Amino acid sequence: MSEQKKVINAIGWGVVASLFLSSTFIINSILAGSGGYWAWTAALRSLFLIPILGIVVFSAKQLKPLISAFLQQPWIFIKWGVIGFGVLYTALAVASLLSPGWMVAATFQINILAGILLAPFIYPDERRSIPRRALLLSVVIIAGVFVMQFEKMSQLNSASNVLLSFFIVLLGAIVWPLGNRKLLVDLEHKGVHLNALQRVLGMSVGCLPLLVILSVVGYMKVGLPPLAQCESSLYSALFSGFLGGVGFYQATQMVKKNPVALATIEATQVFEILFTLAGEMILKGTPLPGFYGLLGLMIVLSGMCFHFWNTLRHSKKLSLGLIS
Repeated sequence: MSEQKKVINAIGWGVVASLFLSSTFIINSILAGSGGYWAWTAALRSLFLIPILGIVVFSAKQLKPLISAFLQQPWIFIKWGVIGFGVLYTALAVASLLSPGWMVAATFQINILAGILLAPFIYPDERRSIPRRALLLSVVIIAGVFVMQFEKMSQLNSASNVLLSFFIVLLGAIVWPLGNRKLLVDLEHKGVHLNALQRVLGMSVGCLPLLVILSVVGYMKVGLPPLAQCESSLYSALFSGFLGGVGFYQATQMVKKNPVALATIEATQVFEILFTLAGEMILKGTPLPGFYGLLGLMIVLSGMCFHFWNTLRHSKKLSLGLIS
């Protein structure tokens, strides 16, 4: 497969993954509004995801290599599972108590920048360099995302809650690309080759220590979770964790050697805010965006178009051997 075709396929995976990943913000927002306890919200998603992925990986006859890799390098999966999955979902569950789902989704898009800026601290090879054009385009996209929220922020009741939510989501936006990229690098260093399904399952099992703690906290505070919260968490695990998470990891794995394309794949997550807004408009009656919303949307779409163009241009040069 040519480099350009690989990049186009990866971008497609990224956009589709963002559709399913957006379900996390919508479901968390609904659970927060219905009184679902945050610790159970954070824990149940991954607890349901483990058996779902386990069945799929077992059916594909890929479970034995994962078990072997996990037993050989348990600390890698535990460390990046707790950080990349456990801390992320805990942060999103807590933030949903303080801000609407669309705002949590918007703030989370900072992960697009975080993935690029963390590269020098993650990679030991040429991938440590920061692609400046991709960085600039990502800044433009983030600017558009926040412009979309200007008209909404004035409607929120507590500025302190918004600020606290921002920093909590910021933590999640950093650990998400950190866990994903560091797991890839550590497995490469150990000579372990796993596909997207195996990696997501490995990280989910790895974050079990934190999930147990969250479950104990939830039980001590409110007892067992209600059936409605279990059902919603199951949907989140299926749509966001399985379909969205695996799709995104598949996309990043396809272009893991191409930092420019990797930045674009992470930028496709910006579509999560659009899907989240659409979902909340349907399920919660959120009104259509006004002037700032449309202006921000234009900025975001323009930035993504240039991101795609820049990546395809770079990939073509790679295919022709004009750059290394």
